[in-house]
Parts: sequence; C-alpha cells; structure tokens
Amino acid sequence: MSTWVEKLSARGYKITPQRRIILEILDNSDRHLTAEEIGLQVKEIEPSISLATVYRNLNLLVELQMVSRLNIHDGPVRYELHGGHNHHLVCMNCGAAVKLGVCPMQGEVKRIVDETGFEVSSHHFEILGYCRECSLKKELSPTSAGAKGGTGVDQE
Repeated sequence: MSTWVEKLSARGYKITPQRRIILEILDNSDRHLTAEEIGLQVKEIEPSISLATVYRNLNLLVELQMVSRLNIHDGPVRYELHGGHNHHLVCMNCGAAVKLGVCPMQGEVKRIVDETGFEVSSHHFEILGYCRECSLKKELSPTSAGAKGGTGVDQE
C-alpha cells in the first residue's frame, strides 16, 4: 500500500484521506470493483465522502496510471490497482474478471508490431464469456431452452 501512496506523493499529489481509502480498498480487494462498490466501502470507513468524490479520485488515479479501468461488455466499469499488464477473462453476466498470467504482446503480435514499426504506449486484452458459476446458472435456469422442451416458451 505504501508504494502507491509514495507514487502519488512523488508525482506532486496530496495524499488525501479519500485517495488513501480508495487505494486501500483496491489494494485489499481480490477482484475488480465498480465505482459504486468502492463508494459503499468508502462510506463504511468515512461516511462524509460522496460517490462523486470517489469517481473524481478514480479518474485521477486512472489518468496517473495507478488504477486500471476495465470496461466490461454491457456491464459497469470496474477498477483495480494497475499492475503493469491488463489481460483478463471477463464474465459478461456477473462481471467477474480473472487476471491472465500471460501477455499476448509476444510471438506473432510482437512480430507484427516490430515489422510495422508501431509504437505501443499501452495495451489490454480481454476474453469475454461466462464464468463457471454463471454458465451453470444458465444451464440450470428454468427459462433455458432445454428445460422447456427446447422451445423456451411456457405451455399450458
């Protein structure tokens, strides 16, 4: 946690209680959080901090590349502390994101970048789909086509 605070201070920004709390929440999270989820946790620690303040600080931390913004297909934006690379499996239902331990900027992609002389400033990689839990829920759902004789329509 102190590394993030030191980075913020080294860039000339004040270490406000709001920023410290947001960084602590992200540092202690084992998953990507929405601004609203962060806001709820912030309120538990300091009720006087508004959701607008959380958004303002998240935007600043993203701009400073201390926090990464994960845009999930048809879902809310989620945030995490910036760990250098942003490569994820993302569930399109619940928004769960699993960080990948590999970087696609190798092999064929790296060769194309080098051949074209393209200067990469940053990159992210997402594979969209459904996590195990959401896949199982879809299979077990009474509204799924298989549960209604293949039609998906209630019959009387």
